[in-house]
Amino acid sequence: MIPYNPQELEKAVTDFWNREKIYEKTKANRNKAKRFYFIDGPPYASGNIHIGTAFNKILKDAYIRFWRMQGFNVWDQPGFDTHGTPIETKVEKLLGFKNKKDIEEYGVDKFVKKCREFATKYINTMSQEFANTGVWMDWKNPYLTLKNEYIEGAWFTFKKAYEKGFLYKGSYPVHTCSRCETVVSFNEIEHKTIFEKSVYLKFPVKGREKTYLVIWTTTPWTLPANTGVMVHPDYDYAFVEVGGETLIVAAELADKIMTEQVETGNYKIKKKVKGKTLENMMYDHPLKDLVPALQNLENAHRVVLSARYVNLEAGTGLVHTAPGHGTEDFVVGKEKKLPVISPVKIDGTFTPEAGKWLAGKYAKDADWIIVEKLREKGMLVATEDVSHEYPICWRCKTPLLFINVPQWFFKVKSIKKQLFKENSKVNWNPKWAGQRFADWLDNIGDWPISRQRYWGTPLPIWECSSCSHIEVLGSFEELKEKSNVKNNIDLHKPEIDAVFLDCPKCKSKMKRVPDVLDVWFDAGVSSWASLDYPKNKKLFDEMWPTDLQIEGPDQFRGWWNSQLLASYFTFDRAPYQSILLHGMIMDAKGAKMSKSIGNIVSPNDVIEKYGRDVMRFYLLGFAPWSNFYFQWEEVKEKHRTLNVLWNIYMFVKTYTKPVKEKPSKLNPEDKWILSRLNTLLEKTEDAKKMNLHSFVKETEDFLLNDFSRWYIKIIRDRVSIDYNGNDRQAAEWILQNVLKELTILLAPIIPYITEEIYKDLFKDKESVHMEDWPKANRPKEKIEEAMEIVKSLVEASAAARQEKKIKLRWPVSTLYIKSKKKEIDESIKSLENVVKFMANVKNVEFVNKLPEKGLEFSVGTLCLGEVLMEDAMIRELVRNVQVHRKQNKLHVSDKIHVFFKSDTDTEKMLNQRKQELLQGVGAKEATIGDVKHKKGDLEFEGKKIAFGFEMMK
Repeated sequence: MIPYNPQELEKAVTDFWNREKIYEKTKANRNKAKRFYFIDGPPYASGNIHIGTAFNKILKDAYIRFWRMQGFNVWDQPGFDTHGTPIETKVEKLLGFKNKKDIEEYGVDKFVKKCREFATKYINTMSQEFANTGVWMDWKNPYLTLKNEYIEGAWFTFKKAYEKGFLYKGSYPVHTCSRCETVVSFNEIEHKTIFEKSVYLKFPVKGREKTYLVIWTTTPWTLPANTGVMVHPDYDYAFVEVGGETLIVAAELADKIMTEQVETGNYKIKKKVKGKTLENMMYDHPLKDLVPALQNLENAHRVVLSARYVNLEAGTGLVHTAPGHGTEDFVVGKEKKLPVISPVKIDGTFTPEAGKWLAGKYAKDADWIIVEKLREKGMLVATEDVSHEYPICWRCKTPLLFINVPQWFFKVKSIKKQLFKENSKVNWNPKWAGQRFADWLDNIGDWPISRQRYWGTPLPIWECSSCSHIEVLGSFEELKEKSNVKNNIDLHKPEIDAVFLDCPKCKSKMKRVPDVLDVWFDAGVSSWASLDYPKNKKLFDEMWPTDLQIEGPDQFRGWWNSQLLASYFTFDRAPYQSILLHGMIMDAKGAKMSKSIGNIVSPNDVIEKYGRDVMRFYLLGFAPWSNFYFQWEEVKEKHRTLNVLWNIYMFVKTYTKPVKEKPSKLNPEDKWILSRLNTLLEKTEDAKKMNLHSFVKETEDFLLNDFSRWYIKIIRDRVSIDYNGNDRQAAEWILQNVLKELTILLAPIIPYITEEIYKDLFKDKESVHMEDWPKANRPKEKIEEAMEIVKSLVEASAAARQEKKIKLRWPVSTLYIKSKKKEIDESIKSLENVVKFMANVKNVEFVNKLPEKGLEFSVGTLCLGEVLMEDAMIRELVRNVQVHRKQNKLHVSDKIHVFFKSDTDTEKMLNQRKQELLQGVGAKEATIGDVKHKKGDLEFEGKKIAFGFEMMK
């Protein structure tokens, strides 16, 4: 028998697919079928794939194959995100760059060219690596965000948003990355737990000697932009006398602050007032003399009220407010008319407006310069070590700064109600994922869409320097019509920056706003830009919106978010109908896989060890929306399962001949396995409902427990080489048809081994992947229920044998059964031959009273009769000869001459049962009384039998 060798098999199947163009033919086979629009969420073309990205594509591939076999013309175009800081930071690292200044000195044109080359390289690399996992997608025709045609799709949506009034230019605090020198959107932020010192400071109250507002902050660098202090209108605030001063803090926190921060128990609460009575209390900013930006401000440095943003979880109950450096601060500042200042540049350094002592210094590095200055002025109360979540750049991991930067924004907050409504129409799998996305939508703000970078979709806004009129373009044709461009150009920087428009208002030259679009906007338009919409309206009208999307949890804030926003701007609806969420793959201990930790598993590691099918079978067996731990032992277990499938294939290939017509008469076990197959086919609904993992588990259970360990064990003798009984053909037909349908069912999951089995044994079509999904007939519940009783009975009989130390191979005279109901007796009688064979008994007797103490099973009690020792000896002898046949590498069809020698009585018995022995050991002749070519001895219950054999020609 040929052993299962995944690597050799998969190479041969891959060669077959490529040579015969099976993928192309499989797609062509469904050309006229109903469309099924699957869209691939585009990964960044920025590196090699890992087990997580492989799982993502394998899961998609399984569903694509499944829906294709359901009869659909499935769109399977892969995509790649090719723009943005994910690519730029990789290229900067390769070039040894540290900041934007290095890029400018190198040359924007050369840098953009390098980014294109880098992305193109990894498009090819990743395509090959994904294809190597058995993923069938249109790798020759991926959608790429760097193509002009795709950029036009993004421009089309951008203009739609502008025409509908969603676009505006604003200035309010946004997260910025000082290294990348650009704005970072809400969906590009990661968080890291950091440990740093927080500070308690006091601000002198105007007109009250030695009276201070006590505030707490973890970001001292924002103090030069402080213009207010928030208090809660309904909280009690205490005026605390301590050390000759009066400190104002929340009354509930007073004791904690005095004992832990001021470190004294010698204090007195002079009075308590409600927060609302402190409104408009003025204070002197202790840094005002050093910070020009703080001077000559109106309505600044006063107490304002906020019930929403003040709590008592940490701090003092008085909140330092810098409207130029925080969303909440900005909201309250705007409402209370506090000045907004932000003396920090996009590179994270202070401007001269922060004063000579800070100008040019990096904001986070200036924390302790500012604190020391406050200490000198006697305004530092205490410092405290804290750990807290701090936002970092998703690509370069630099701590982010909240600064007030003029940017282009899309209005989002005003359409939240409509977004919730569209989300409610989506078929989320699992259902709770829809609520999780709704929670995300509930917290998003307006979308800062512009980026101060180089490699990306250019912002299609031209602005007149004379009259400030803007033009937003939505296509390349419009660009040619309104500009000096007549021929096709690359729409990227710096070429696009050389394109000027004539201002329709004042006839001056209009220059493009030099920014690029948020890379998530690129991905957001994918479901129509990838179809070359709006140029290709026919394909869009046939397919859009998408039928299915499959991604991980990071896409709540990423792709699904940007798609919903972009689609609503363009079409007033969601772009997706069904979404399947998958989880993350962790290492064996539950830790996130990371290069720095060294716990990453490469798909190639699994392929080299166990093959592609095993990897796929393992990954697709988990509930996709749950995180799961990668365990090599579990992968090995799946290899054993596929080895069982391979052995079944070898068994069918070896012991059966093709039977075209279904035999008119089937044995009960035949009817049972067909019923079990139909029950399995009914589980197809699991896959249709996005529960493919359940279907995989059910199919594996059928393969191992129903087909291999039960049915094949029962009928093995019916297809042995020397058996020609009337029921042989029925067993052959069942084996072939069940294996064929099982092969088809498993094809989307394990495409290589199923292809090999199918093209060797069946060949109805050129490939198993061209087959239609089998249709279920109604299962026979009665026979399935009866067989479950029999299985329980056989299991109990095995336990009874173990108690009596009777080997399973040794036949027993009688199995006595005392059941709970007459109907149970009838069920067992309908499968009595199965019971006799599987329990290895000669007779089955139904009794009211057992001859000895019995063993309980699911529906009754049983006990065993005497061991048939002569039969047991024959079984042991046959087994020993078979073991030596295998050791001598004989094929089942190889006939032997067998020899036995023992005592006179035993030889007499062997002669009487010669025919049984010949059939059992695969021999044509037997000589009893003499041993030639001796192979071994059997010792059984005090008797010894020598045996040998030679192969016959």
